[in-house]
Amino acid sequence: MRSRIKYWFAKHVDRKHTADHMIFKHDSIYVLPSQSGLLFIGIMVLNFILGINYQNNLILAVSYIMAVLLIVSLLSGYINFNRLGLKLLSVNDNYEGALTDAIVELESTKERYNIIIRHINTGSEVTINEVFKNTIAHVTLPYKRGVYTIEKFKITSHFPFGLVTVWSYLHSNKTLHVYPLPKEEKAQINHIITGTDGDSNVNDVQAIDEFNELKPYQQGMSLNKVSWRHFAKNQQLLVKGYTSEQSVSVGFDFDLMTGNVEERLSKLCFLVVEASNNQQPFALKLPNETVAIGSGQSHRVKCLEILSEY
Repeated sequence: MRSRIKYWFAKHVDRKHTADHMIFKHDSIYVLPSQSGLLFIGIMVLNFILGINYQNNLILAVSYIMAVLLIVSLLSGYINFNRLGLKLLSVNDNYEGALTDAIVELESTKERYNIIIRHINTGSEVTINEVFKNTIAHVTLPYKRGVYTIEKFKITSHFPFGLVTVWSYLHSNKTLHVYPLPKEEKAQINHIITGTDGDSNVNDVQAIDEFNELKPYQQGMSLNKVSWRHFAKNQQLLVKGYTSEQSVSVGFDFDLMTGNVEERLSKLCFLVVEASNNQQPFALKLPNETVAIGSGQSHRVKCLEILSEY
């Protein structure tokens, strides 16, 4: 029976809510009494029965007022939720143990109250007490190393008196990469020379540190290579380039690392980050995949994503 319910839910509900941007309307909003509301209904019914049995108009009046209050709560809760928009802007890939979160935006043309956004897989949630126009919220995603599909958010409200629960869903197919936590590796690093046939041979290479050129400083470059003499003269940050940076590339091999799988991945992650920060071309070799020599931000991200997926 439970499997049938899950199948029906996945077929009819998840499909309807699969998107990165939703405007909640009557066909995607669900309303039921909350736990407090169920207790409230029980007391209301009990008052009504007592009023009938003892023919006490005052007790009957109280039960009628409670019924009206419940109906007002249902209507107010629905109106508070109706036409509310939710957009998943992005997910922040990061290292394990650092902040990985989903950035969402609530869209509204009027004030909304008590909106709770909960990520079902991790249980993380954020509460926005008041929403007006566009409100940005960050939902923490405390995952370990790996690659994950964001999947389902549950958006809930108990406005106005906590007697009803109004909710809906947003199901996203965006992926999140959690990279290994960088761990410094002091072992000797072998260099890889890529031949014209595309094969990689591991050899030791001597770098020729001959000055070659000055190039503009970019964020992430090592300050040790800045030409401070030129900066003092014309207030321009220039970085010294050497022939060794253009002719020598390094390769990081999983099999050359020490420790268990997670420790090796952490050491490789550290080496990838260091080489990328120093504008050093590098290759990456894992037991099931090899990334050719490259450089730049896209190459760095590709290598980190592969490390997170291993």
